[in-house]
Formats: sequence, structure tokens, C-alpha cells
Amino acid sequence: MVTFRVVVPDETYYRRQISCRAACPILSECHAYVQAIAASEDERAYELARLGNPFAYVLGRICAHPCEQACRRGAIDAPVAICALKRFATDHHNLGHGHDPARHRSPPTPKLDKRVAVVGAGPCGLTCAHDLAIWGYDVEVFESAPVPGGMLYMGVPHYRLPREIIDMEVQQILALGIRLHLRTTLGRDLPWSTLRSRFDAVMLATGLSRGRETEIPGAHLDGVLQGIDFLINANLGYQVELGPRVVVLGSGNVAVDVARSALRLLQEPLANEEVEESRPPEPTGSAYFSAIEAARMALRTGARSVRLLSLEPREKMSAYEWQVSEAESEGVLVESGWGAMEILGEGGRASGLRIRRCLSVYDEDGRFVPAFGEEERHLACESVVLAIGQQADLSFLTGQEGVGVSRHGYVSVGPQLGTTAQGVFAGGDVAFGPRLLVDAVADGHRAARSIHRYLGGESSGTSTGRFRILPGWRLPASCLRTPRQPMPSLPTNRRVGIAEVELGYDDAAGRAEASRCLSCQVNTVFDSAKCILCNACVDICPESCLKLADLSRLAGNRDLDALVRARFGVEPGGLRPGAATAILKDETRCTRCALCAQRCPTGAITMEALEERHRETAR
Repeated sequence: MVTFRVVVPDETYYRRQISCRAACPILSECHAYVQAIAASEDERAYELARLGNPFAYVLGRICAHPCEQACRRGAIDAPVAICALKRFATDHHNLGHGHDPARHRSPPTPKLDKRVAVVGAGPCGLTCAHDLAIWGYDVEVFESAPVPGGMLYMGVPHYRLPREIIDMEVQQILALGIRLHLRTTLGRDLPWSTLRSRFDAVMLATGLSRGRETEIPGAHLDGVLQGIDFLINANLGYQVELGPRVVVLGSGNVAVDVARSALRLLQEPLANEEVEESRPPEPTGSAYFSAIEAARMALRTGARSVRLLSLEPREKMSAYEWQVSEAESEGVLVESGWGAMEILGEGGRASGLRIRRCLSVYDEDGRFVPAFGEEERHLACESVVLAIGQQADLSFLTGQEGVGVSRHGYVSVGPQLGTTAQGVFAGGDVAFGPRLLVDAVADGHRAARSIHRYLGGESSGTSTGRFRILPGWRLPASCLRTPRQPMPSLPTNRRVGIAEVELGYDDAAGRAEASRCLSCQVNTVFDSAKCILCNACVDICPESCLKLADLSRLAGNRDLDALVRARFGVEPGGLRPGAATAILKDETRCTRCALCAQRCPTGAITMEALEERHRETAR
């Protein structure tokens, strides 16, 4: 006899069914703003997208969208384009209201007699400052760079994230009364002792501002650049001199950004014969031809080649596949499974690379121990950009501050982001290493709550759920028939300079994409007192996700055993077979079509939405 393993649903269970929201590190109301867009409620969509997210405009463009990876629509055809729809909500809001930093300023709150210093004006630090300022703290932010925004401004290329978007978000945060100090480096311009004596709490959010060193022979030659330094200088508008042939070493998103940026910075209009010759023969009508044309025309570069050299095979590169494909379409030659053995030089300047076929990157224990074969090649190049990782610059720590450092070179923190020094907190990449942008925002929120508690505050925010019955609920007829809408983008031969590549949905495409949402906050709720076990709901379900089963066929667990005691007044196993029946539901298959509720002759099934009520408190 088959035994079923079951979960007794509670509020946490139903929250997990909203899989996009559950997967988001900041618990963004993804489903809610998507559904508001579908209903043409654009102002509500924006307010929901920005709820708990001071970087809604930014994340609408460059979020890695873990919500989409969790979207249940992906099991049917393709996930809802949640990130693109966040951009849709912010773009429509900006068109309607323009940039007004004071528009989203929270109502004034009484100033608390506490001062907090935030070191680092990136997304983590500014999110923390944003929350603390709303709750009434006197907040000052110290940033070593000449501009705020951290790696948003200095690391993300213009073509992915326009600078006016970053400026808009930062100004909205600073409008809360936060004081910003630029070109102020902790340890050099601001002594640690001064920081601790002037402020009641300190938040370290300095990110990873240095490239990881390499032991490749020849790395000291002129023409060899660190990827992070290259991006910082290019994005700040400084002149970066590159030769006509560039090789980028790395397999991550930074490496891809470097390669795409290099195409946009190279100057002299030369042909790209080397790229064309080195590519495999292309089938008629394949994408290779477009890539070659893009490489020849791309951005009037003057490069005979921009290559991206990766140790990993293509399918194991850590960069997002769409990023790699975009780079290839713009003319970047991606060569995977090769490692640089030596940077060759002439007269003190890089002149080429000796590369060897990489057989494996990690050993059996998962350690980074690349193994190479005998196949070897030489590549001619004038510039080599090392995009092989980032590390924290902790030179401001002398060992006297009491702030612990992990063996990986990050600031050590506890579960609530407190460091080993009392009153000092840390978050973002400087504490955890490279992660998603949305994780940095989540750390900013978490650090702000911890600082609030440390300074004597109570819980800084709560949310409660409630169920609301939806009489006559129907899944829109077009929902399952509408395919995922492609993101419009610039043709490859127009991707020059800082022009933004992705253009955003127009009104029709945005509404159509939003209509694909399966409304996972809607649930089938069963009333056992009304159920007559007629099996009608099981028969009509088009996805076969409902089943009636004798209670004796359910594998016991703590919650089920407690339910049996409460419902029948007997110990688990005390019921004879046939005495009780359970209705089982496979949530992974349910589309919320409501046919079961419509078919039920006794009204035992209702469609109900789980809705969150958010409450913010200052003290």
C-alpha cells in the first residue's frame, strides 16, 4: 500500500507557496506588483515594487532575479519576467512623476539622540542608512570614492545601468537627511578612534574594491590591468588606454562586463579579421554571422579582437548565460577551457599570452586546483585584463580595533551582522564575499534592524498575513496561452558608447507579460464540515493535483499527529481504516484555475488570497 508524505498547511506554508516572494532576499512583493501591472494599476505597482526596497529602479535593471528562478510558471513554459516588470513599474512611474527626491521621503519622525556612522556608500550601506534615517537616527555616510553608489556606479557599466538611475535612487535616500562625506577613506582621512568616539554605532559596508592577485608570470608588465580597476576608471570617465588586441581572463560577470566595456572603449577603426578567422565555420543563417558583423562594426572599436578566456568550459562559467551570449553578439570572442600560463612581454609591455588547455578546474574535494593538458597556443595581444576575482581592502584595520577577520579575508560577523567589536556591524560583500546585489540590500535592512536593537529600539518592522475570500475567482483565460515576452534591446550594430542595451517593455508587452502570473497567493481552502467526499473536485482538476486518501495511508509527523488528536481525540494510529479521509493537494501542479471550487456542490472549497499587512515602527 502506497503511503503519502504530507505537510499540514499553516501560514508559513502558504507564504512559501508565493515562491517568487519567498526566494527574494528582501521578500519583495513580486507577485503583487506584477498583478497590479496586469490590472493597469501603475501607481500601486510602483509603491509595491519600492516597498522595503530603496533601489527599485536599479534592481529593475540589473537584479539577478532569484524570484524568476523560483517562479512556478517556469514549470509550464517560462518564468514571468519579474525583473523586467519591476523596471516597467519604475519607468512608468518616472514618466508620470519625474524625479523628485522628496516625493518618497517618509513623514518626519522625532530625532533619536543616537548617531550612526555608515562606512561605504554602496547598496548595503545606503540601505542601512535609509532605514536608520527613517527611524529617526542621525546618520552620516563616509565614502572613499568621489561619487556615491559603490560598485553600482564604479563597477556596473553604463550600458547596463544609466548613471541618472543611480543618482535618482541615491538622492531619494539622501533626502531623508543623511549626510554624505565623499573622498573620505577610513584609516587615512578618518581615524578609527575618531569614528568610535563620535558615533554610537558603526556599520562597515566597504565592499570588495580590489582585484584578486595572480601568480601568472608576467603579471607585472605594462598593459596588464586588474578588471575591477579597469571598470572603476572607465565608469568614472578616466582615460583607459588599451591596445588593439585585448584578452580578458575570467569566467564571471565582472569578466564579461570588462570584455563588453573594452569593446566600447577601443578607438581606432580597424577591421576584425582575427575574430572572423578564429571562429568555427558557421552554418548558414546561424547567429555566428551576426556576431561577426557586430564584431566588425561594434562600437568602432579598432580592436582586431577582444577575447574572454575562461578556465571553465562554457556550461560551467559562473557568468550568466545571457550575459555571455550578449557579449558574443557584440563581438567578444569567448574561448572556454583555456588557462593562461604566462603573459609574454617585449620591452616591458605585454605582447601576448601563452595558454594551455584546461582539463579540470577543481579536484575531487572541490578545491581550486586546475589541471592542464599538453595542447598549447600563443595569443598576440597588447592588453590583458585580470578579472579573476575580488577581495576586500581592510587596510583600515590595524589589529587594534577588535574587528575580527575570517580566513577568507572578510570581516567576521554573527547571525545579526555584529562583528567581534561591540557596536560595530558589517554586511554586504565585505562580510560575505561576492554575492547578488539584492543580497547587499537585504544585508542593509538586517544591519539596520540590528543597530536599532543595539541602540535600545524595539522590533523595527512586522508583517502579518490574512486570508481574503475571492468570490467568483477565475484565472484569466489568456494567462496560460500568453508566451513570455522578449525584452526589446538595441541592435548589435548600435551598441556604442554608453547607450543602454535593454530598452524595457512597451505598454502592450508589459501588460501581456504581467498577465502570465499564476497568482500564487491565491489558495484553495477546504472546509471539512461541508465536504461530502463526492470526489467532484478530483475529477475536474485538469492538472490532477487533488486526491482523496484514507487517513491510515498518511505517513505520520508531528503536525499531523497533533491534528489527529485535536480533530478526533485519539492517538495517531488509533483510527480504524476507513474512519477518516484526507484531501491531498500537489501545490507544484496547481494553476489556481478554481475549477474545483466552481464544481463543488456544497461550497466546501473557497479561493482565498493570502495578503500581507506591513507595519513599521520607530521605537
